[in-house]
Amino acid sequence: MKKFRQHIGAQEVIAATKGQWVGPREIKLDSVCEAGEALSGSVIFCEQERLVEIVKASSAGLIVTNAEYAAHFSGRSLLICEKPYFSFMSLVAFWLKLDAGEQLYFIHPSAIIDPGARFEGEVAIGAYTVIGANVTLGKGVRIGAGCHIAENSRIGASSVLHDGVHVYSDTEIGKNCEIHSGVVLGADGFGYLLLEGRQTKIPQVGNVVIHDDVEIGANSTIDRATLGSTIVGKGTKIDNLVQVGHNCVIGQNSVLCAQVGLAGSTIVGDYVYLAGQVGAAGHISIGDRAMIGAQSGLAGSVPAGARFFGTPAADANHMKRVFVAQKHLPEMLRDYQKRLKEDK
Repeated sequence: MKKFRQHIGAQEVIAATKGQWVGPREIKLDSVCEAGEALSGSVIFCEQERLVEIVKASSAGLIVTNAEYAAHFSGRSLLICEKPYFSFMSLVAFWLKLDAGEQLYFIHPSAIIDPGARFEGEVAIGAYTVIGANVTLGKGVRIGAGCHIAENSRIGASSVLHDGVHVYSDTEIGKNCEIHSGVVLGADGFGYLLLEGRQTKIPQVGNVVIHDDVEIGANSTIDRATLGSTIVGKGTKIDNLVQVGHNCVIGQNSVLCAQVGLAGSTIVGDYVYLAGQVGAAGHISIGDRAMIGAQSGLAGSVPAGARFFGTPAADANHMKRVFVAQKHLPEMLRDYQKRLKEDK
């Protein structure tokens, strides 16, 4: 159960979701949860038949549902929406912002802030965080405890960095981004040349640019470019434990699931979906709206709109036929060996 400091009623719920309120309105709501743990101030949702009896038995103050299931909850306070889950989560997002607005912007006395840093409005900075020279923080930025924002970096308005984020020098983070704990932005790209029998490091002097509305999950790493910028486009969502190599460019509104690894100079288009543990060789491109299945290995470029999976990855329909054929290989081998004996 998630409890909120701010209590809300029918007026706020309708404004946040554009849904239709049915039933008693004289209630105060203070939490969201699953149906089985709901209390009189809780909001829950129902859009599946299997949940109907659980929801009916709950003590929830408000049920977010659709017209199909509303009849099951006669006499209860309901919010009727076309897409209950989406409306429920829109309400949660609204509530979180409402609570965040109540929080005071506060700079912890243990934070170390260079005199050359510039704040464009009220900001919050947690304990033992270090803000370097010529760093710019936009209005409403919130930075957790134990973070390090190195020199010449910029963080746009209303972005949130959770505890323990490390931002190397010259990094640019847009507005309304959320960076989770353990993320490292702008570490050196992995570049070496074998010279005179030893691996010689290639200087990495580019930066990382994160556009607006990006979310990056815990312990993910995005390396700085050798020259130029490693770029994550507007609205892209990156899961936990993702590695993005130097000079990669990721388009808008793409999704990278856990443990995806992109080698250097990989180009990812807009609205691309990379499932868990996809690995991409360097210097390839993945076209707009492509979808790559889990644990796939990309050795070459993928055209726009393609559906690939497997290692090495290939067209999904082709790979399904391959997997079906593989199941029959033992019996095919036995039949072949039997024929060889009969021919003798």
